[in-house]
Amino acid sequence: MPSTKTLFAAAAACFLVAFAVPTVAITVGEDPASDDVVLEPVDQRYATVVDGELELDLTVLDNTVTEFIEVFTISVGSGADDIESIWISNDVDGLEFYAGTNAAAELTESNPLEPTAGQTTSIGVAVDTHFAQSGTETFTVHVRYEDEDDDDEDDEDDDPVEIPRMIDLESVDSDVTAAETGDSVTVTATYRNNGPRTETVMAAFTVNGVVVETKTLELAPGETASVGFERQLQWPGTYEIGVDGVSKSVTVEGPPINVLSASVTDAELTAGETTTIEATVTNPTEMQVDRTLELAVDGIVVDTRTVTLEPNSERTVTFDRQFTEPGTYAIAVSGVEAGSITVDEPEPTVLRNRDLSAATTAALAPPMAAGFLFLAAAANRRWAFVSREA
Repeated sequence: MPSTKTLFAAAAACFLVAFAVPTVAITVGEDPASDDVVLEPVDQRYATVVDGELELDLTVLDNTVTEFIEVFTISVGSGADDIESIWISNDVDGLEFYAGTNAAAELTESNPLEPTAGQTTSIGVAVDTHFAQSGTETFTVHVRYEDEDDDDEDDEDDDPVEIPRMIDLESVDSDVTAAETGDSVTVTATYRNNGPRTETVMAAFTVNGVVVETKTLELAPGETASVGFERQLQWPGTYEIGVDGVSKSVTVEGPPINVLSASVTDAELTAGETTTIEATVTNPTEMQVDRTLELAVDGIVVDTRTVTLEPNSERTVTFDRQFTEPGTYAIAVSGVEAGSITVDEPEPTVLRNRDLSAATTAALAPPMAAGFLFLAAAANRRWAFVSREA
């Protein structure tokens, strides 16, 4: 089966110092019959080999898209029949590499070459001068190999064996079952390690299923240990208070000061954006009170706000929250549901009306006189530093 890991990559590294071993996988201007992958210039105006370095000098003056057809070639050795795919990556905005003369066939990980042994492919370059900036940059040639059958068996042997957790939650105890607003309740959880080795456990303190605090315990084999949590009860009502899913009911009596409603300003976001969550709190009593509101995302408290409520008043409290990962998140404020937020992947950034300096260049390592080439081999291959004579 093809590997899903990145296998070989050749990249520029101006400060690279490496020891060499006699293994060759990617070379510049060498023998495609004996090497796995060879890069060779085609058009000397744009591609040259200098001290073992393939250097592309792409000079563009017009504010447009310029194509350089058949700049260099990628050749696969006649004996390299285990190569699955090849693609090119770079960090230069507006710089693309494509196969043959088709500028629409950009070489990327999702659209790679799938060569056969002995095949040579011409590589073209397109520079969008609205985006690209002048300077010396690096592009990377990636080569992915197929896994061999014995490698697959090795992978299966290397799969981690799941070891069952040997720490048990023996008991959860609380000191009260009824309280007044402003009182505190203490909950104690006791764990025992029934396994043969020292292990850690994270105890999660919950109120109505929402995680409000966590603590970590380390237990030696056969050891029993307890961890305590304390919680001030600010809002009237009945609550399930416990640890790791084992809870006790506590009824809290007091003035009807509550969160009446909660909502999200933007229910749909792009990853990296921030939204506002609003909660309305009322104080119908004749006294001033302080209350702490808790923002929970997917059942875990992530932020708090302490507010002062004047007598016979109502107040709106806001939380600003950034979401960096795509997904759908359930939002609540002090137990009151605010709805859900859906976060999407960001769209590709498109820049317009950028000026381009006189030249855009890209270089493929090795840049040093000795011609060191750094190769990273993963997926059942060893890491190797590879060199060629200058």
